[in-house]
Amino acid sequence: MPSLKQGDRKMASKPKPQRTRQTAKQPISKPSNKDEQSPIDFTATIPLSIQQLLLDVFRTALLPAHPTPTSEDATTTASANLDTKTLIQTIKSHLYQRDFDSAFTEAGEDLLRAYALRWSAARALGYAGLFKAVLRWMREPEFSSDDQDAQRTRMNTRTRVVCIGGGAGAEIAALAAAWRSLDFGIEAVETLKEQIAGVSLDEKEVEAGTLAEKSPQAVSSQLSVAAIDIADWSSVVSRLEKGIASSAVPAPKSSPYQPPLVPADLESGGFSVSFQRADVLGVSESDLKDVLLEPGSTPAESPSLLVTLMFTLNELFSTSMAKTTGLLLRITELLPPKAVLLVVDSPGSYSTLKMGKGKDGAPQERKYPMKFLLDHTLLSVAEKKWERVYTQDSRWWRRDAARLRYDVGEGAGLEDMRFQVHVYRRL
Repeated sequence: MPSLKQGDRKMASKPKPQRTRQTAKQPISKPSNKDEQSPIDFTATIPLSIQQLLLDVFRTALLPAHPTPTSEDATTTASANLDTKTLIQTIKSHLYQRDFDSAFTEAGEDLLRAYALRWSAARALGYAGLFKAVLRWMREPEFSSDDQDAQRTRMNTRTRVVCIGGGAGAEIAALAAAWRSLDFGIEAVETLKEQIAGVSLDEKEVEAGTLAEKSPQAVSSQLSVAAIDIADWSSVVSRLEKGIASSAVPAPKSSPYQPPLVPADLESGGFSVSFQRADVLGVSESDLKDVLLEPGSTPAESPSLLVTLMFTLNELFSTSMAKTTGLLLRITELLPPKAVLLVVDSPGSYSTLKMGKGKDGAPQERKYPMKFLLDHTLLSVAEKKWERVYTQDSRWWRRDAARLRYDVGEGAGLEDMRFQVHVYRRL
């Protein structure tokens, strides 16, 4: 049996009644003392107007009733609407029956687009702040091989992000939003907005955006995103990639952050996306190397590297603990020093390991927390090859339900996200 759809289907398969009740009782997590000592500042936020622009990209790119942007910014309108309500109910039925082949690997384009509209858009909002925090940390002087070049490294960066299980588009869109927030003078904007009181949101953002446009801290950077997934998300990825770079995405004229989400006319930088359909548990060593590393680059020329497993790792462990452990060890051997691994999954995730047969002949099973399996593999089996930079068992991302607008059909609203997060760096 091939591995389950890696990435965005996990949260869709999680909402069981008991789990929902537990989640409702869980208070919003606050940073612990350990969090405060972390080199990564996970309080990073994305301006509300950029969050709205991200949602508008999903709506415009994936909903046929709206213009579909192309790379030339021309627009076409589909002849039929996407029946999101029916499609989402179909997906939920497949997930409830754990029929992941029907939900993903054998699904048609309409079903996959409906899934991305329903789950990936909200998740992208939650991911964006995480990515911003990690990418900003990766630009700190400690990542520069030459202290004298630390400032140049911060201001002229090349980063590659490999999203294992990232086909449904949440990671891709979130990285675009985080990259824009980092690279266009917006860091100072958030501080300014916090200091301005007694004015409306639009007034805050207009004033902050004006200052951002005048900021001399222009960053020359390149961000390439490579997603690998077992389902054929190529159409969804292509549509989102075009939407991210399109100026045809509708946006309020009062917003200081106008489309495209990522400008396509940068003189010395850029944002690029690639997608490969493959079962990551079954790829060859050479294919895995091609996925992880920038083709044709030498170690000295390699960009900063971030590998993500977003709501993917526990499903991989559940599919095959042996193969997933082997995958993590192969990734360990292929990644260069200072490469970063970001793992996000449902809090309290467990995987079951069958351990022979009992006296009655029935298979013996034992459940292990995903976090335990991850730490055991990276910190014990691959001893002295990784350091754990950050870990937290439960965090919340809360959407701004009052001010974010996302009308893509019945049953496709936004929702909050509770998750565990772990960050490792290759030694």
